[in-house]
Amino acid sequence: MPKKNIIFVFLFSLFIPLNYLTLISSQLTDFQEALEFRTTSGIPIYLTAFQQWTFDVISLLCDSIIVAISVGLVCYFIKELKIFMALLFGLLSRYIIPIGFLLYSSQKIPTSLFADFSKHLDLRLYILISLQLLLTLYFSYLGFTYGRSTDYFDPKDKALYYLYGLPKKIWLLLFISFVPVAKFLSKLTIVQIYDATDKITSMNFWKDTFSFSNIFSEDSARGITGLLGHIIAIGFAWAIAIALFSFGLNAIRNKESKYRWLKIGVVFLLVPVIIVIIPLIRNRTWFF
Repeated sequence: MPKKNIIFVFLFSLFIPLNYLTLISSQLTDFQEALEFRTTSGIPIYLTAFQQWTFDVISLLCDSIIVAISVGLVCYFIKELKIFMALLFGLLSRYIIPIGFLLYSSQKIPTSLFADFSKHLDLRLYILISLQLLLTLYFSYLGFTYGRSTDYFDPKDKALYYLYGLPKKIWLLLFISFVPVAKFLSKLTIVQIYDATDKITSMNFWKDTFSFSNIFSEDSARGITGLLGHIIAIGFAWAIAIALFSFGLNAIRNKESKYRWLKIGVVFLLVPVIIVIIPLIRNRTWFF
């Protein structure tokens, strides 16, 4: 196999984490700032320790799934890739952004600041860093196993320049076009998780839920039904996005499909543009 083709596969697979890693964590800071303006009796609202840990763990899981997809793609194209190479690529996929930032900032930020930062690492950060490393390795292994055992979806994929029968340059455009959709869904996910954890940590919520008058209540905003509603909303929104992406993808592959270009334009152009434009027209953001 030519080295040029192998390098191309690795770069293509790295494109996914470069665009989709830290979807939750990168927007959590904005959410926390917005939350502080939603004061209760003049007192800013802050995330509780339970909520912070919840967001941290969910963010780590989301990032690990992205890493698994990245490693899986490499192993899908290069079946003979060794497991230690897959694990190393998984680590590179996960830490390519921090590594790039450190290489860039080391030229401009005094080393004393890095030393001061290391002194302020607490137990929580040590736990998260360790958990992040373990999850990265585990999901890299999952991606390695699934990618190597998966048969080619299309005979063209053996050429390494195709995926699912489509040129990789088309996939790059699709990944870029769906970034606004992914960011929209991540914000929705953050808000729904916050509302769910806010209920879980509220004694008034549990007293109201298990009060005799509300045991048989059909009010979907309260009780276990309301709590599960937040989880269902997250799953439903992501499922619609995946179905929409698949619909547009099939329209690209099927050249005989009716209104083919209309379908492609709606899914990969109109929907992302609407998600970006509507907040600008309303002079506000979607959720925070």
